[in-house]
Amino acid sequence: MSRGRPPEGAGLVENLEGSEPAKKRLRVILETITGEKTVREACGELGMGKSAFHKLRSEFLRGAVEDLEPKSAGRPRKEGSPEEDRVARLEAEVRMLRAELDVSHVKEELMLAMPQLFNPERASKKKGRGKK
Repeated sequence: MSRGRPPEGAGLVENLEGSEPAKKRLRVILETITGEKTVREACGELGMGKSAFHKLRSEFLRGAVEDLEPKSAGRPRKEGSPEEDRVARLEAEVRMLRAELDVSHVKEELMLAMPQLFNPERASKKKGRGKK
């Protein structure tokens, strides 16, 4: 005596999103894997030859294995949209321009407070006048 729900097998395909032809192919492939159908029966139901069916089943299984490969833990890194990338670049440019503006203000204040530092020729003329 078994407990729990009876296995749904290929019936699980019905709850998946996708076109009816795709779901039918998947259901038939699963039925051949579980032994519910022979390859000959599957080929008749899908209207294809044995080699085409084997190729389809192999591609399905290869894709399933690929999807089940271990992946790195955590959420995948969020890729920025072109608009987000543009905004980030512009924000970085604004920060750089503000820093340059601050430097420019400091230079201007120094020039006003100590002009001799920025125009040594003018400062030496003033010194020269005082010696005469």
